[in-house]
Order: sequence, then C-alpha cells, then structure tokens
Amino acid sequence: MAVYVILPAAGRSRRMGVAKLLIRWGDCLVIEHVLDAVRRHPAVSRVGVLCRADDRELQQAVSGCSGVELVVPAAEPEEMRNSVECLVEAMRDSESPGWMLIPADHPVIEVDVLDRLIHAWMQQPEKIAVPVHDGQRGHPTIFPASFPEEIKQIPAGKGINWLSRCAAPEDVQEVPCPEVSVLFDLDTPEDLARLQRQFKTHNGRQESGGH
Repeated sequence: MAVYVILPAAGRSRRMGVAKLLIRWGDCLVIEHVLDAVRRHPAVSRVGVLCRADDRELQQAVSGCSGVELVVPAAEPEEMRNSVECLVEAMRDSESPGWMLIPADHPVIEVDVLDRLIHAWMQQPEKIAVPVHDGQRGHPTIFPASFPEEIKQIPAGKGINWLSRCAAPEDVQEVPCPEVSVLFDLDTPEDLARLQRQFKTHNGRQESGGH
C-alpha cells in the first residue's frame, strides 16, 4: 500500500518578504529539502508540486528534483484548496488509496514522522491521519482517496485543515508524534530564525538543535 504526495507551492511569500521556498536550508533549498525527504520514502508512489506559471525559478528548482511531477495551472489558484484540487485532479490516475498533503514550506519534515504517520494510516486507510504533538494537530496529513469530492465542499477562505477539523471524530485518526517539528511552518523571517536556531543540518541530514 502506498500514498501519493502533493505539495501546493503557489504562494507569494508576502510575510517572508522573499521567495521562502528558495531560501537555503543546509546545503540545498527549502523546496529541495522537502522533496528529498518525501520522494525517497518507500511508501510514497508519486510526488506532485504545483507552481504558479510566473514562478519560473521555483519551477526550475522543482524540475531539477528527479521523480517529481510539476503541475503549472494556466490561472493562478486563488486559495490553497484550489491548488490542492488541481493537484489531486492532475494525479487522478493514481491507484494509491490515499494522498498526503505536505506544506511546501515545512523544511523540518522528519522521516520518523513520515514513517509513523504512514504506518498508522495503513492500519485504517479509510480515515484521515493527522499527526498530533502535545494536543495540537500538525503536518503532514493523509486523506483517503475518496476525499477529492470533499475538497469542493470547503468554504471560501478556509484551508484544507477544515476537512479534518469538521470531519466526524470516527473519521479522523490522530497519530501521536513526539517530534515538535510537526507544528512548524516557515512563514516569516522570525520563523526562519527560530527554525535555524532549533534545527541544523550535517552532511545534508537535518538534526535537532534543542528547544
């Protein structure tokens, strides 16, 4: 059993002030680090990334990662849910019974988290699997393959996490994770400074620098 992974990457990094997915993270770019972490996982069948048509530099970075499918819609997605819907549609021929949503700006993704989340989801593939640290839900999330239809029901202005928040409790599997990294995103210069203090890389491998 395998999942396919989708990474919406159509944002404009307004709060960061620079293209955050092209920031250096260790010996590579943020987007390269995220893709490298997921595409090598044995339970990941396909990886798709959506970029804006005018974001040529990011497209080039994604294209340089082997085994990754680049999706470039003609019109810029208005919201995250539009990007997700476009990605799921682009990979609709996949036979995987589920898909994993990973924020492209989640550079502290850890292999142990992927292992734990995928293993838990494989036991109950009909449910949404979401990591939980200290009572808080984080990233990434695995959805059953049936969920493309539910995406269309998300109200305007709401993110994809609306699906897991509003789903019946019996349809969601919370997966305990000791890694605080499941709660982190990279949105602002302050986020970047904090994550750089807390995490470091050695020989291309990410390590915790303490809390």
